[in-house]
Amino acid sequence: MAALGAALVFTVSTLSSEVQVVRTREASVRQAAGLATAEDDHAYLQSTVPPTALLARAALLRGVMRARTAAEDPARAAQLIALARADIAAARASRPVWGEAEVALAYVELLAHGADSPQAIRALAQSYAAAPYLRDSAPWRIRFGVTVWSRLDAQTRDHIVNETAWLAQASGRNYAYALGLVASTPAEPLVKSRIPA
Repeated sequence: MAALGAALVFTVSTLSSEVQVVRTREASVRQAAGLATAEDDHAYLQSTVPPTALLARAALLRGVMRARTAAEDPARAAQLIALARADIAAARASRPVWGEAEVALAYVELLAHGADSPQAIRALAQSYAAAPYLRDSAPWRIRFGVTVWSRLDAQTRDHIVNETAWLAQASGRNYAYALGLVASTPAEPLVKSRIPA
């Protein structure tokens, strides 16, 4: 009888965990499609599903959400940064060369250690090594890069200049926006020199 009771407890526990994993994955899919609700965001942020039980993209999205919330909630920042770091580590482990995951890590390291920290600067450089051009993350990478320009190696600076020139040429409406990201910085003349007249 005790064995039957233990099996029942184990089954209920396993089912509960699986339901939570499924809900988290569904919220992740809605979020990736731009259909997330405030309830999804809250549930996703509070999710206790282990990062390794999530799909890589879901772990990355949850990590970014936790990092963003850490920036807005100083009282819980340390806890949220630790959770974000674990989510991002799981995502990076499943896809070792993933520029978006490296950008997320750079953001977490910036929050944890400051913009000038070797950890944040290294993660920014790694994001460019993994993906020289990222449509969605380009503005953040460029802004962060020009902020710490003097601390960057020549290769990372070159990546920032190339990505900014690429973004400026992506469409007519991006031109002024991209140049605005580097305005009045050492990168501005370099970017302008790489854009055909």
